[in-house]
Amino acid sequence: MTDAADRSSRDRGTDRTRRTAPKEERVQQLVWAAMETIAVHGLSATTTAMLTEKAGLSAGIINLHFGNKENLLLETLRTLVMEHRAGWVAAAEDATLDPAARLWALMEAHFAPEICNPIKIAVWFAFFGEARHREAYLGISESFDNERSDFMDDCCEAIIAEGGYTGLDPERLSQLIESTADGLWLDMLLYPHEVSPQLARDQMRSFLHAFFPRHFAPPALPSGAAP
Repeated sequence: MTDAADRSSRDRGTDRTRRTAPKEERVQQLVWAAMETIAVHGLSATTTAMLTEKAGLSAGIINLHFGNKENLLLETLRTLVMEHRAGWVAAAEDATLDPAARLWALMEAHFAPEICNPIKIAVWFAFFGEARHREAYLGISESFDNERSDFMDDCCEAIIAEGGYTGLDPERLSQLIESTADGLWLDMLLYPHEVSPQLARDQMRSFLHAFFPRHFAPPALPSGAAP
């Protein structure tokens, strides 16, 4: 068999596998295709044809599994929200961690490469930025956002009490922490060659050190950098 024929055979085999895969696998194919398409084209310009082509699935598969394109887009957002929550909620439930460690676990989850890669960040900001989808974003994520904010409030309150820090309001500080974390995501989206997940974590640690110096050490300086 020639190389071209061999590749053609493999491609046909891949197509058959995609089309006969279990429902859950096809749903995940479509969700990931939606993420990739939204990241490149935005929400408004994403079409059903783009989504099925990216997923390598037949026309009509979106209606079969989601009813329509809008429901697929909402499921894509819901997938991101639940993935983000799963990344930090274990820290909230771990009684062995002190408040500073719990807060840092949330930051680590926020900047984990599998959570804040360029494709997923672009999808988050697409829902933030397009007015007609913002209400849908709030409908899906508001309860989870409130849960995370309450968790940060509790961590900040406990750290302030432990460290004897004065002049700090835990609720306002947790809002500032969240705004800074989201701002670093935006930097990663706009300047991907300059702001990496590791740099974002270092920036966040410097930020927390400024408010809680007895609980958060500053990040280590890069090798060869001036102190």
